[in-house]
Amino acid sequence: MRKGSKLYSIFRYKCPHCHEGKFFEGAAFKADVKDKCDICGHEFSKEPGFYQGSYYVTYALGVAVFVTSWVATAVLTQAEFIDVLDMILYISPISLLLAVPFMYPMSKIIWANFFFKYKGKLNEK
Repeated sequence: MRKGSKLYSIFRYKCPHCHEGKFFEGAAFKADVKDKCDICGHEFSKEPGFYQGSYYVTYALGVAVFVTSWVATAVLTQAEFIDVLDMILYISPISLLLAVPFMYPMSKIIWANFFFKYKGKLNEK
């Protein structure tokens, strides 16, 4: 991952526009998005309620966690299909609860990267 890629911005919680400034105020798990970047001045919200669309990304991440836990349970236990269904009733809620602190801020930064393009530090506002 290098600057200029969306993955750099997503996994380092950096400004999607310049990849220098922080995207969240304080800790990322608090998930309070800054109003604008401290480095380039890019505003992080296009309109009121902009980040409500990130709920779709949270849903997709939740499905990914569920499917991953299901496949991991099936592969690691090598149990019958019915037994895996019983186990997944216990394992999937636990894995989803453990993933929630990561999914919520991750969904916001992914959503922002859908709409904001990398321009670099030179194109300051």
